[in-house]
Amino acid sequence: MNELPPHATQLRAAMTGPPQDAGWSGGLWTACAQLTSAELGMLLPLAYRTLAAEDAPDHARQVAREVTWTKVQPSFTSLSLTELFLALAESPRPRDVRFAAGGLLRCTEAWDEEALRKPAAALVEVAGRKADETADAALAVAPLAGPDAERELAGRLRELYADSPLRSAEIEVLLATGPRERALVAEDRRYAPLTGEWPLLTDAALGPAAEGLHTELARRVLSTAADHLAALHAGRIPYAADKAFTASDTDTLWRAARRALRRDEPWAGQLLATLLPHSAVAPTTAKTLPSQAACIGLAQAVEAHPTPEAVAALREARRVVRHAGVTKKLDRTLRRAERNLARRPELALRLTDLGLDADGVRRLPCGPYTAVLTVGEEATLAWESADGRALKALPAAARRDHPDEVAAARDLLAKARAQIRTLIRGVEGGYLEGTVHRYDRWREALDQSAVVRGTARRLIWEVEHAPGEWRAVLPAAEPADDAPEPAGSAAVRLWHPARATAAERHYWRDRIAELGLRQPFRQAYREHYRPEDTGESATGESATGESVTTGDGGGTGSAHSTIMFHGHLLRIEAVLGLAVRQGWNIEDDVLVLPVGELTACFVIAGSLYPGASGWAEAMEVKLFRADGSPQPLAEVDAVRLSEILRAVDLLVSAGSFGWCETHAHEPGAWQQLNRLYDQPLGEGARMRREALRRILAAQIASGRVELGARQLVLDGRYAVHLATGRVTRDGDPVEITLPTGRRAVPLPFLPYDETLLERVVRTVEHLM
Repeated sequence: MNELPPHATQLRAAMTGPPQDAGWSGGLWTACAQLTSAELGMLLPLAYRTLAAEDAPDHARQVAREVTWTKVQPSFTSLSLTELFLALAESPRPRDVRFAAGGLLRCTEAWDEEALRKPAAALVEVAGRKADETADAALAVAPLAGPDAERELAGRLRELYADSPLRSAEIEVLLATGPRERALVAEDRRYAPLTGEWPLLTDAALGPAAEGLHTELARRVLSTAADHLAALHAGRIPYAADKAFTASDTDTLWRAARRALRRDEPWAGQLLATLLPHSAVAPTTAKTLPSQAACIGLAQAVEAHPTPEAVAALREARRVVRHAGVTKKLDRTLRRAERNLARRPELALRLTDLGLDADGVRRLPCGPYTAVLTVGEEATLAWESADGRALKALPAAARRDHPDEVAAARDLLAKARAQIRTLIRGVEGGYLEGTVHRYDRWREALDQSAVVRGTARRLIWEVEHAPGEWRAVLPAAEPADDAPEPAGSAAVRLWHPARATAAERHYWRDRIAELGLRQPFRQAYREHYRPEDTGESATGESATGESVTTGDGGGTGSAHSTIMFHGHLLRIEAVLGLAVRQGWNIEDDVLVLPVGELTACFVIAGSLYPGASGWAEAMEVKLFRADGSPQPLAEVDAVRLSEILRAVDLLVSAGSFGWCETHAHEPGAWQQLNRLYDQPLGEGARMRREALRRILAAQIASGRVELGARQLVLDGRYAVHLATGRVTRDGDPVEITLPTGRRAVPLPFLPYDETLLERVVRTVEHLM
């Protein structure tokens, strides 16, 4: 304790001595932000003693609270772990045993069992009074408290979980393991830590012991639950809404699913294919569920550790569920699970076999007719007569006489489309995760899977032919004759414009236009961002390919933040609506997006909560490491940083100048558009201009259309703003009502899907 650096020494003195000067409140936060893991581990015992002491002065309690709220992951030596146990045991509360169990996992040395015995016994005794809330942590500390304390706790838990067979089985297995193995289970918590609790350890930090922990138990738990639900749906067990599992069984089921999916056990997908749909829908026509908690818990497990089979099971659960509230929750979970699949590149391209032949076709007999499923750029279902003649639609006779075969064909079509959606979202999510594939596995997936081939061949990939030498390739185009075959172990990754030169970006955009390829997601026309190290601006790309600067440029950013979006006035409900769908959360009035080991924070000058409305100003974007410390932007991978800022720009675009029919005619809406008229174009609008330059190449060459810095001008009179879609004629606003349905003007080739791009093109076609 005497080897603490000055900032930690000052914190210790503030908890044990007289109050600091009146101006030290800011210094308190600075000192806490400088704490390392080891320093925090040395200070926490004193902080817990101070908070437990009834006669502690207010200033000491304030410092102690700030120390315990520090978001750094603590670590302990054998001595500091003993001090932690002793401090917690002086005035123990039931939940204090969680800190003791967490300290065992975070101890970097062999702990002193003899020194821990007495405080451990005190903590376990108090925790036993609320065993339902502290069971896992108390089990982890109980071996250190001695055999008598452990037997007494085991007896209480057996009595407590007598009506929860899944949880009871888990308890019995835990009793046969040691303190660290039990602490691993206590750390595998379903919900995020509360204020004052330590950050949860990541899977990597937990080590291989967490990966192999109780795999057979997980299989037994999931199998038992699947059999129980199957019996319920078969009518062998009476149905009662939300009574299939107890709350304790549900937590056990969630942990078992996480363990199986984390290890990608081969049996997990098959069990979840039964568990998830059966837990999501009643065996009757009611809109209830056998267990809403189990359904959401299993979905959260899939979100955390997705596999293609588990995501397919989650999508099936979403299809059959009838409960409106659960439907919304599964929608959000499914989107996040598909994005998280990119974190597991060895699984992302593994898809369930749909029985397609080498050309991506499968024929299914339906009496005298044949259903023809074809998977290419998209999945389609056509019908043929007995003589092989193509039919325009499904014959009424087939629908009437062979309903089961028709339903099976349509179900297969839905599965194919679901696989394509999952693959697209998983592959695109690889940008944020830095996903890299092995060339031989990537090539095998393209050759063997029609679903993968139809999607991946329209994307630009980079293959590492030599260390640091990446060559871009578009599988849909003819390969170069002189291109050498890479080694099987060579790395393959998605091409990204942030890694390319201006010439390379223009080459691939022209190539996509020449081939008429519609990419599965924006790639060649993808927005990209490069904030400067000062955080004051961001460099982008002009229509000519020259480097330009976006953002304020005159602000006061830092190495850990950027103010490139500062000053935009945002419609809060539009921003929050999109943010939820994109995986953002609200924490302390800040939008937060987890990105691997980083956390992106988008600050908006307003009060944020579900259902908030009104206008607010966009502020800075900050990045933080897993331990809560600021992350310098210059040290972040260029592609990952670009994708984070692209996600923010998407919110800003939707909330400030994206076309929105609902708000377009509200009072003040035109004033907001006028305010943004002279703003520099964002990256999304520049990509829009790049696409329009190719889509309207003939009209531009004829002189009828002219692309300016911020707007498209038609016949010298009409101006369409590229960021808002607003139309003016000789400077006066013009309301445009575009035809829909059959009266709509046919669209030319669009290189990517975007509502505003489509609206601009339709507006030009309509006015011409």
